[in-house]
Amino acid sequence: MTVSSAPPRRDRPPPPGPVEPFRFPSYERVRLANGLTVVAARSRRAPLVALALAFPAGAAYDPPDGGGTAAMTAALLDEGTDEASALEIADRVADLGGGLATGASRDVAYLELEILRHQAADALELVAELATRPTFPAEELERQRRRHLAELLRRRTDPGRLADEHLTRAIYGDGPYGRPILGDEPTLAALGRDDVERFHRRGYGLAGAFLVAAGDLEPSDFFAAAERVLGGLPGGEAPALPDLAPERPAGVRVVVVDRPHAAQTELRLGHAGVPRNHPDFLTLAAVNGILGGKFTSRINLNLRERHGYTYGASSRFAGRLGPGPFVVRTAVATPVAGAAVREIVGELERIRDEEVDREELDDAKSYLVGTFPYTLQTVSGVADRLETIVVHDLPADYYETFPRAVAALDRARLLAAARRHLRPGELSIVAVGPAADLEPQLRELGDLQVETPAARTPTPEPVPATPLGPQA
Repeated sequence: MTVSSAPPRRDRPPPPGPVEPFRFPSYERVRLANGLTVVAARSRRAPLVALALAFPAGAAYDPPDGGGTAAMTAALLDEGTDEASALEIADRVADLGGGLATGASRDVAYLELEILRHQAADALELVAELATRPTFPAEELERQRRRHLAELLRRRTDPGRLADEHLTRAIYGDGPYGRPILGDEPTLAALGRDDVERFHRRGYGLAGAFLVAAGDLEPSDFFAAAERVLGGLPGGEAPALPDLAPERPAGVRVVVVDRPHAAQTELRLGHAGVPRNHPDFLTLAAVNGILGGKFTSRINLNLRERHGYTYGASSRFAGRLGPGPFVVRTAVATPVAGAAVREIVGELERIRDEEVDREELDDAKSYLVGTFPYTLQTVSGVADRLETIVVHDLPADYYETFPRAVAALDRARLLAAARRHLRPGELSIVAVGPAADLEPQLRELGDLQVETPAARTPTPEPVPATPLGPQA
C-alpha cells in the first residue's frame, strides 16, 4: 500500500467521489375486492417492517363547522376497541416492541407501526382492529379534548406557529385547507362522541383506504395476510374529495399580528401552489432549490449573507391533494422587516424574469438527486414514498425514473414554470411582531390589516401538551 506524504490541501474542498448508482426498491401492488389498495416493498437491509394504513379522512374532510374532528378521531383510534382498553392496547404495542403513531394530516388519517419482521402478522391484526373497530370511549375523548385545548393555548405563545396559522388562513380563508387541523376552542367544545363516530363511518371505509408495508418481507405473503385480516370487511364508499382550491386574491395582502415589544419578527410570504401530482411539481422543486430550498439558495444568501437580516430563510412548495401552499419562512430583526420582505419579493420577481445560471441549475439538480437516497435509509422512509405514490396517484415508476427526470430539466422549463406558478402580485404576507413598528414598514406593500392573537381561554384540568404536527 502506498501512502501519500503530500500535505492535505486546505484551500479547496476535496473532489467528490463517484456517484453511486441509485435504484428505488421494487414493489408490488394489488387491490382487494372491497377496494382496499395494498402495496408492499421488499428491503432486506434490516429485519424490520414498517406498516401504514391510511384513509381519506384528513382535516380537509372536516365538516365546515366541525374543525378538529379529523384530528380528534385519529387521536382516539388507539384509545379503545371492542376488544381492548387503551391500556391493553398500549401493552400490546409494547409486546410487539414497536412504535405506534396515529394522526391526521391535511389530506389523510393514518396509523403507522414499525416492528421486527416476525411480528408483522400480529402488527397487521392490531392496526386493522384499531382502524375498523374503535369505540371512542367518552372519558378518552374528554382527555384528548383537554390535550388539544392545551396545545392550542401553547401555540399562541409561539410566534412561528402564529405566523404559520395566519398565513394559512390568509391563503385559504374558510376553505378546507384554511381551518386549523386541531380546530379551535368553540369547535372542540362542541365536538361530541356522535360527531366522531359519524366522521369515522364516513371516512374510514376500506374502499378509499390503502395499506403499505416496506421491509424484510415477501410481498405475496403480505398480500395473503392482508386478504385474511381485511379482505372480508365491507369496503363502504370513499368520501368525495372536497373543493380544495382557494379563490385567487385581487392583490397583495399584508397581515400584521401584534406582539408588542418583540425584538424579532416572524415573516411568512406565500400563496396557493399546485397539487402534488401536477406535471410541473418536479420542475418547481428545482426552481425552489435555487430560490429557497437549500442553504446556498438565493433568498438565504440574500437575507443572511448579503444583508445580515437573519440566521436563515427558506421556501418550499408543499405537496398535497389540492393546491398546497408555496411558503417563504424567516425571522428577522423588527427594524429590517420591511426591507427583508422587499428583498424576498425581489428574488421572486428575478427568478420569473430571467433564466437561472447554468451553474445554479446544475447545483440544484445535483442536490435533488443527491439527497433523495437519504430519504430511503429506513423502512419507514420507503413506506413514506410508497404512500406518496398511492395517495397522489403518481406513476408507478415515479421514483425509479426520478433521477432521469431531474437530469432532463433545463433553464427554459424552469423559467416557464416559475412564470406560471410564482405570483408575487398575489402574495399573502404575514408579520408577527410589534404592530407599531411594522405598520409603517409594510403599509405600502398591499392591503394591510392588524390582528391580535386570540384571547387565552382557560383550559379545565390541563394535561401536558405534545406536538401534534404542523398547521401550514
